[in-house]
Amino acid sequence: MSQAFHMIKAVSDAPVFIFGDHASRHIPNAYDNLGLTGDDLIRHIAWDIGTETVIRHLCEHFGCGGQLAGVSRLVIDLNRDPEAKGLIPAESDGTHIPGNADLSEAQRQDRMARFYTPYHAALGQNLGRLKTPFVLSIHSFTPKPDTGEARPTDIGLLVRHDAASAKQFKEMCQEISPSFQVDINLPYSAYDLNYTVDEHVAPRGLRHLAIEIRQDHIDTDEKARAIASVLANVIEPIINLKT
Repeated sequence: MSQAFHMIKAVSDAPVFIFGDHASRHIPNAYDNLGLTGDDLIRHIAWDIGTETVIRHLCEHFGCGGQLAGVSRLVIDLNRDPEAKGLIPAESDGTHIPGNADLSEAQRQDRMARFYTPYHAALGQNLGRLKTPFVLSIHSFTPKPDTGEARPTDIGLLVRHDAASAKQFKEMCQEISPSFQVDINLPYSAYDLNYTVDEHVAPRGLRHLAIEIRQDHIDTDEKARAIASVLANVIEPIINLKT
């Protein structure tokens, strides 16, 4: 464990690795909740609701290792280019983040050193230890942003580098759980929001899926475990662990 990330230990030699860039809503005490109170500390702007439970369940299913973000995306967004404007957001879905306003370059670099750099260093090391793992990046999205339209997509796939695995996922999902609406590059596009995969997964040529789950499907532990079980059944034949 560390402030920047938490590890899930593998219990088998399964060639799979799972990570969640936005799995935590933790804001270290030193940041005084970034000036936020109430629901803003627990709603979607702070984290990808439900993803920690989904990732832990999938890691248990496959016996594989995983890595979870240790801090809220409001402290620093681990799935953004270090030069991106939204790396340390001053505003998110209409909410002003007082603790991120007018940061000095020294303050910005301190957050990079404490959280961003260790997270990415560990992710690179973890992927480097494995021989051609199948990689899963798990995110979630709000059904209705305060400043946007409602989203009918149930499961979105961010696709840029591994279209074949995404196509297999969509076909398997339609077979196993046909009620789910599975969309490619919705509600986000991998050409806009895909930094961690672009940085660590694609350069290694690894097969992967970047999965976005609508949060009303996973906003309780029971629902998150149920969706994780569906995902495991969809993903397992794609990974093809037995070959």
